[in-house]
Amino acid sequence: MSTDNIFSGLKVVDLASFIAGPGAAVILSDFGADVIKVEPPSGDTWRIGYKIPPQPRAKDNYPWHLNNRNKRSLTLDLKSP
Repeated sequence: MSTDNIFSGLKVVDLASFIAGPGAAVILSDFGADVIKVEPPSGDTWRIGYKIPPQPRAKDNYPWHLNNRNKRSLTLDLKSP
């Protein structure tokens, strides 16, 4: 039985940080694409988004985990060499 999916072998760089971009990248990763999430040194805005009302109070950042599953990640500082 093969483990290949429809997007196996596709490489995607996810530079987005809000709703549609990360959502599209996670769907591609669900179907087998190799997705690399790139964040600034301060981190993606969604890392603190769960604390902003009207989000329900939670100890864990569920929306960030949901939008970044199956992705690899790295930090890139474009302001310094």
